[in-house]
Amino acid sequence: CALLVIFTSYLHGQEITGKIFFYYTQPSTQDGIKSFALSRTYLTIAKKVSDNITYKFQADINYNSSPQNMYIKNANVDWKTNMGKIVLGLQGMNMFKIQERTWGKRYIQKSSMDYFKYSSSADMGMGLYRAIDNLSFSTLITNGTGYKTSENDNHKKLSFQAVYGEQTLNKNDGFNIGTVYSIEKYDMDSVTVRNKSVIGFFSGYAGKRIRAGLEWNQNNDSGNKVTSQIKSLYGNYNIKSKTAVYLRYDMFSTNIKEYVEDKDYLILGVEFSPGKGLIISPNYRKNNEESEVNINFEFKF
Repeated sequence: CALLVIFTSYLHGQEITGKIFFYYTQPSTQDGIKSFALSRTYLTIAKKVSDNITYKFQADINYNSSPQNMYIKNANVDWKTNMGKIVLGLQGMNMFKIQERTWGKRYIQKSSMDYFKYSSSADMGMGLYRAIDNLSFSTLITNGTGYKTSENDNHKKLSFQAVYGEQTLNKNDGFNIGTVYSIEKYDMDSVTVRNKSVIGFFSGYAGKRIRAGLEWNQNNDSGNKVTSQIKSLYGNYNIKSKTAVYLRYDMFSTNIKEYVEDKDYLILGVEFSPGKGLIISPNYRKNNEESEVNINFEFKF
């Protein structure tokens, strides 16, 4: 009881938000398991402590092991300066943040670069964000191991993003065009150092009930001389204010020099909101020869 009083007092005056991703899946294969599951449970606490300092804390669940196991997803400070906004700590990466908003269906599936593991969604480090009219830049220096793993070498990851136009097409009409790039060295052995790099280009549009986006991403590893590639196209059409249909198609090449083990990923569905804070979406997915029918839910407060 005393701990509850202390915790409640600490949270007084702070912005607390939550978001839960819940789904039911029915695989097409005979050995597939029909199941209900949680995929995300975000609890976010943020507070502006002065005109130029804001902190953020976000927890999530480890759905791969048990929905009861939680971990820290974000723990950072935003510092507004004359040079731009400086972010310190465990923070979201800048590699697919804009594309994820244009896709706008994170509760259904990750964006293509996140889904095919071209970059972690968060990492420990520091970042600089700056905007000049409609043109925005961001540069991050991070560990490179992501938010679930401690740093394992002395090399750091450099990530750069540039975008022109509206960055939140899931909320506002407009268009954007941009590019992202990251590079990180790694020790191939005790003597040899190699590079892993990712480059991507993206564009999006929203207006007249339509939201659409496209991406081209490439991942190069100089150590094993393999270059993979993602082409992604997605669109959303609002039938009416609370009902929409959507489509996404990803084309993934594991090695563009040999064109082997290519993968096609299709998502087709409809979503509707029966009330504020709840979205329901039946959808069909086909990943090469495997397919499944899902019902996804998003609870938000």
